[in-house]
Amino acid sequence: MSVLRTLISALCIVGGAVLIAAWAVSSVIVGAVEDGTAVRGMAERALDNPAVRSVMATQITDQTLAALADQGIDIDQQLVRSAIESSLEAAIGTEVFRTAVLAEVDDAHEQFAAALTDSLRAPAPLVLSVDVSDAVNARIDEVGAVGSAIPDVTVPAVDVEVMSADKFETTRDAYGEVEWAQQWGLWAGLALLVVGILVSQRKRWFLAKVFFAVAVICLLFGGMIGLLGPETIVTFIPGGSDGPGATLWRDVLTEEAAPLVMERALWTAGVAFVAAIVVTLVGSILGGRRR
Repeated sequence: MSVLRTLISALCIVGGAVLIAAWAVSSVIVGAVEDGTAVRGMAERALDNPAVRSVMATQITDQTLAALADQGIDIDQQLVRSAIESSLEAAIGTEVFRTAVLAEVDDAHEQFAAALTDSLRAPAPLVLSVDVSDAVNARIDEVGAVGSAIPDVTVPAVDVEVMSADKFETTRDAYGEVEWAQQWGLWAGLALLVVGILVSQRKRWFLAKVFFAVAVICLLFGGMIGLLGPETIVTFIPGGSDGPGATLWRDVLTEEAAPLVMERALWTAGVAFVAAIVVTLVGSILGGRRR
């Protein structure tokens, strides 16, 4: 019976430590999604894709010409049309235009968080709608003598596809698990630890074991990111390198959230190690006094 109690207590310690560590890490991931850090990184990678830039250029040019026509500008004049088209197409690849689009993406990051957590959303690509009117008007103003004569226009929002439908649905599945860990991981971990301490035969060292287990798990996780690189984590994520968790980590979070996750994991490991030492010393002192 004592062996069984010891085994159950050990399993509760490991399970509780894993859940608490998962809670600490998932809190960073959820934060990166909610504050826009993740979606900005996705938008940056999308803008690096020539195909995405080509689609944006066509959409922006067509919508700008339509908006100018609505204001009475004769866009059928070859000089005007050619000047605007060539200017806007060239603008898409400039750092100034990229910065302007990313600034709008930052403002639109709530679209990403809402789409990621909407259980009623039908499978579809992740598309962000961004307002590029200011960037377009600034570019038109630079078109020589023609630009100064053209009034500012309001261009309909441009759609930027930052993730395909298949990948986004996979990401949504994984993010649901991350949200669960962020909301309930701590409490589930503590519940397991309560069970563990109730069945434990050596309660004096129970907390020390818990803190030490949390420290080791977080240190291993953070250390792998720091020493081996963020990509190595996908090997250890449940589901393998092609599973939902790996897709979320690789396509949404890696470059933006990995440093934050590593920092949180290492800080948690450090605090847990200190706590384990303190609890062990207190247990030794109190145990010595009892004798």
